[in-house]
Amino acid sequence: MSVLIGVDIGATTVKLGVILHGEHFQVLRQTAIDTRPHDPAGLFAGRVAGAIQDLIVLSGHPPVEGIGIGCPGLIDPLQGIIRTAANLKNLAGFPLKERLATLTGLPVEIQNDASAAVLGEWIFSPASKGLRNLILITLGTGVGGGVICDGHLLTGAANAAAELGHLKVEYHNPAPCTCGKRGCLEAYAGLAGIRRIAHDLIAKGIPTALRVGDTITTEQIAAAARHGDPVGQQTLLAAGQYIGRAIAICIETFNPQKLILGGGASAAIDQFMPGINAALDQWSSLSFTRQMCQIERSAFPDNINIVGAAATWLYARRPANV
Repeated sequence: MSVLIGVDIGATTVKLGVILHGEHFQVLRQTAIDTRPHDPAGLFAGRVAGAIQDLIVLSGHPPVEGIGIGCPGLIDPLQGIIRTAANLKNLAGFPLKERLATLTGLPVEIQNDASAAVLGEWIFSPASKGLRNLILITLGTGVGGGVICDGHLLTGAANAAAELGHLKVEYHNPAPCTCGKRGCLEAYAGLAGIRRIAHDLIAKGIPTALRVGDTITTEQIAAAARHGDPVGQQTLLAAGQYIGRAIAICIETFNPQKLILGGGASAAIDQFMPGINAALDQWSSLSFTRQMCQIERSAFPDNINIVGAAATWLYARRPANV
């Protein structure tokens, strides 16, 4: 029984998992360490390598095929370098792939985390395996995306394609985004954007039991919405409409068979769907391509990032003619 190690590098936490792939796919064990993004790159790599080795020991020393890394930012998977990542500035230009391979003695592959996530759905999900056109939008603190187009991961000239969180979905008084521009999907469907929508509704006098602040989560807003809270319902309806605008663009650009919502906020898909469907009714030009695109939640809502990281290793090692 050989396994893969999936490593998801986040701004605050590095999550690691042991993945048994093949007919009996299973996430066998998971762990996590603090990212500590201000650490020097070499120290960070040493801590990640140590966590990988500890995880292998705790899992009973199974034979490991390789390590897949998912990381936010602009990634050069061939050179194994993080070119830039807003919350991981000390890793810019650092040869993380080579360093981890040296420290662990195992082969390593690296990819952008959202691209890794769509690979995880495509390679491991029974519901999506075999599809040739698949899109994943991840909803959480930020918004990301990945695209499988004609049976291949869409990467672009600099491995920077499919920045779906920065599709422009509002041009009238657009809200600012963390990227420095305005009107991006992330500015409306990321956590800060959802909080802002809720706060604006409260400011208009919409009744609510919610107290919107810097700690409220999309999950809490969704729970309130399911109990009939007007602000909760209208917030997620509005966010869903912006997600729907982005999905309409994706459908007419890529003609996917399926579009998957992942990330922690995807748990609110039932509250997003009315807005998504309303936006698709308004903005989709071709009813045929809209109807053929299934919209559903990730098969791995709680661990898509480590599953995707493992899938990155498999995809990078596929035969050249596939």
